[in-house]
Amino acid sequence: MKIEKSNERNFKVIPKRLLLGVYLILPFLLGVIAVDWFFLDARLLPHFGIEGLFLPFFILLFNLPHIVASFFSFFDSEYVEYYRRHLTLYLPLLLTATAVLLYYDFVLGLVFFLVNDIWHGVRQQAGISLILGSKYGMIHRLWTILPFITASIAYVYIIRPNAYPDFLVSYISPVLLIGMILFFFVMIAKIVTSPIGARWFVFFASMLFFSSYFFILSGYIFFSIFAFRFVHDVSAFAFYVTHDYNRASAGYKNYFYRLFFALPNHILVAVPILGILFAYLIRVATNGLAIGYSIVILICMSHFYLESVMWKRNAPHRTFVKVE
Repeated sequence: MKIEKSNERNFKVIPKRLLLGVYLILPFLLGVIAVDWFFLDARLLPHFGIEGLFLPFFILLFNLPHIVASFFSFFDSEYVEYYRRHLTLYLPLLLTATAVLLYYDFVLGLVFFLVNDIWHGVRQQAGISLILGSKYGMIHRLWTILPFITASIAYVYIIRPNAYPDFLVSYISPVLLIGMILFFFVMIAKIVTSPIGARWFVFFASMLFFSSYFFILSGYIFFSIFAFRFVHDVSAFAFYVTHDYNRASAGYKNYFYRLFFALPNHILVAVPILGILFAYLIRVATNGLAIGYSIVILICMSHFYLESVMWKRNAPHRTFVKVE
């Protein structure tokens, strides 16, 4: 896809410091735990277990808003044509299979969704590390697969413990510990083999998984999920805002944004605001429905699949995104 040089000069870039800065959530949460332990006699602990997932601010601002925002760029005739096979064949097949699974065995369907959610998040961090210059190879694959396996085991047990047979439950803790030890050595190898520009990102991304493991062990389960969501969602919004602004600046027409704004500058604030707004409307519309949660899962699965193709190296979305 060719872009006029005059348009390209007006492009926004994603600052590398932003992709690193999101990890400041980790020392902040660790600081909260330290204050709670040493000054508050762990009075906050009961409020930040798994029940924290139902905190209003978390429901309003995280998970679904960035998913909804990822669909905005597809209100573009060129994109619809380019991704036609994915939108009309592969995605409907995936959604049909997921819906059938949820109907016949909701627990198994939920596990399928959770595992895809974790893989999606891990792949985001792995992809950003490659954009920053990390080498693709065996070490990179291990750096991606190990946290995916350990996080999947942990989060499925936390959110749906009855998904595991009783005889497997006693093996979860030792498996997670071994996984973290192996991941530590893979992290060291990954840092050593990465260029200087990517090393800090590799380190911080690795610390996300180690910190999440610590949050779980210390009982602050919500912090484990919140840290993961914060890093993932803010990073995702950075890509959507940048892409949608740059594509509008290059003169391409997005019919969704034309309903709301005439100038590309407005897109910088429109993406997160509209993402939050439409996510809230989806929550309201599905609340109380017997199949409400299944509908949300199908929306999320659509996001997981489209993200797996739209940010590939040769996809047109990548033309409008640059990290500096």
